[in-house]
Amino acid sequence: MGRGPLALTVALVVALLAAGCGGGSSSSGESISKEEFIAKADAICKRSNERMEAGFAKILKGAKSLTKPSKAEYEKLVSEVMVPSLKREIAKLRALGIPDGDGERVDAMLSALEEGEETAERDPQAVTASSDAVFGIASRIAGEYGLEVCGSR
Repeated sequence: MGRGPLALTVALVVALLAAGCGGGSSSSGESISKEEFIAKADAICKRSNERMEAGFAKILKGAKSLTKPSKAEYEKLVSEVMVPSLKREIAKLRALGIPDGDGERVDAMLSALEEGEETAERDPQAVTASSDAVFGIASRIAGEYGLEVCGSR
């Protein structure tokens, strides 16, 4: 099989499973500008997407069908790739700090992303049924805040 079908399947799975990106809170109390926060958060989400794509490709490499993974394969994608990646993403986003005056919005993004990650961990089928239902709020808030990568997943 060529790279074309695998790349298409990875893109399909990422679209189906990808999480909305949230914001963060800082335990250090350091301030960060909104522009710097957006740039760094989108870079974190981009790296997270790349890690998920690589993990998805590795799992799907042995799949019977690249375009129609089984229920068990979807669950494995969520539990072994997506959830650990999201946990890392959330920790990195928290470490960024919060732009002055934006604490409520950034906290709302992070809370929604954490709720989605917890739902995915508890019930991987919820993500395969509707990733938008699990992560749509976090993605919408992130997009409204100005995050392009995090807000478009």
